[in-house]
Amino acid sequence: MEYGFHALAVAAIGSGKRKNMRLLNTLVATAVIAFFMCGQVSAQESASAVKRQAKTYAEAYHDAQAGDKPLLVLVSATWCPPCQVMKQTTIPQLMEKDAFKAFHYATVDLDKEEDLARQLIGNRGLPQFIMFEKQEGQWIRRYLKGIQSVATVEAFVAQASSYRTADAGFEVLGK
Repeated sequence: MEYGFHALAVAAIGSGKRKNMRLLNTLVATAVIAFFMCGQVSAQESASAVKRQAKTYAEAYHDAQAGDKPLLVLVSATWCPPCQVMKQTTIPQLMEKDAFKAFHYATVDLDKEEDLARQLIGNRGLPQFIMFEKQEGQWIRRYLKGIQSVATVEAFVAQASSYRTADAGFEVLGK
């Protein structure tokens, strides 16, 4: 196909005829449209994958209490440009790498769940990853705020590999 496109382009340019130039313009426009459509489908597929893997906070909290994995929460807002960049680029890349498989992962939108989001982030900014992990019988909260690269988030979640998972008595929100 690539050879055919180049041959038509050379024929159109070499002949100098208007008909062939229109054909070339049509081919270029079609290629540009196809390129953008592929990118849009890929972005939509990534967003769908993220939605399938993320839980509500209530679900993730409940599952973390069951004791099999720590809790990881992303707090963001629709009006927050860094949050949207994270959700559209960083998070899908992390999902593709299964970076959150060792966690109960949830997202909280400040616009939809303001009280919960404020309780989770305190006076720190957005976006914010919050990791709840058990260490020596005590729940600790670790956080990573601001727009972050895939590598930085991977390093942040890798720190939890040595921590114990959740069990009954999970109560860290107000601390």
